[in-house]
Amino acid sequence: MKSRAQVLIAPGQFDLREVEVPEPGPGQVRMRVHACGICGSDKVLSQISVPGTILGHEVIAEVESCGAGVTEWRPGDRAIPIGDALGMSDQRGGFSEWITIAASALVRVPESVPSRDAVIGEPIGNGLHFVRRSRLQPGQRVAILGAGQIGLSILYWARRLGAGRIVVSEPAPARAQLARELGANAVINPSAERDLSAAIAAALGGRPEVVFEAVGRPDVMEDAIRLPGGRGSVVVLAGITMSELTIRPVSLCLKETDLVFPIGTVKEEVEEVVAALHSGALPAERFVSHRIRQHEIPDALHELGKPTNQIKVVVEYLG
Repeated sequence: MKSRAQVLIAPGQFDLREVEVPEPGPGQVRMRVHACGICGSDKVLSQISVPGTILGHEVIAEVESCGAGVTEWRPGDRAIPIGDALGMSDQRGGFSEWITIAASALVRVPESVPSRDAVIGEPIGNGLHFVRRSRLQPGQRVAILGAGQIGLSILYWARRLGAGRIVVSEPAPARAQLARELGANAVINPSAERDLSAAIAAALGGRPEVVFEAVGRPDVMEDAIRLPGGRGSVVVLAGITMSELTIRPVSLCLKETDLVFPIGTVKEEVEEVVAALHSGALPAERFVSHRIRQHEIPDALHELGKPTNQIKVVVEYLG
């Protein structure tokens, strides 16, 4: 069986070609990909992965066939794969029309949640994971630097889990407006502020107790580390970068700041996202700004990270 896939051939370069789709082995399922989100980490991985890699880990797919020993899944079931190194090394990801993956990695998606919404399951799960890793307490003051998909998902869960005042720093007008609609008490344009730290503290009514960096730039990460006030504050560096970061340990020690470097969500958190989609509590369409086709993936990756109103780009294979 063959599948069309965007195959990495050199750093940042892809070739759309046909590849063989492995038969599902014991404990595996073969799935037809309905949609795949493009993540900032895909841009990083496209620079460091070996040629032949098929990226894409934000997937919603439908079971086509099952390997030996798989009893809990049937053809036609839909699921979100989590883990199993999807889109890394030799585990082909959602930049292919078909994937073969361990059945144990799947989170079931009910019929009530369409694939066009379920595709955000993994990335919104990351937002939940980042908030959980921050040990956010009800009523705490929160600052979020960046209102792309990561920052907005953090905002959604921080508000849902009881944060106090939340301030978002974001220069792009459309992203800033969406942050307000999702529950930010104030949105600050960092380009218009001479002293961002003072502006954030004024909007919060005090220095932030929890800071999330969701841009992935060293200068913004350094800003995030300087923002918190008193002892016991937490800074979560949720953005991804290959660049080096300069940290002065004494500044963290004096404030007893916890610095957290999270990686990504787990199945239980994605199950919570699916439940929120099922109940209607999570407005999936607000987090997707662009829907594209498979041949447009290289151009979309090239644009990722540029100053833009882009939030989440989704590759759709059906329709």
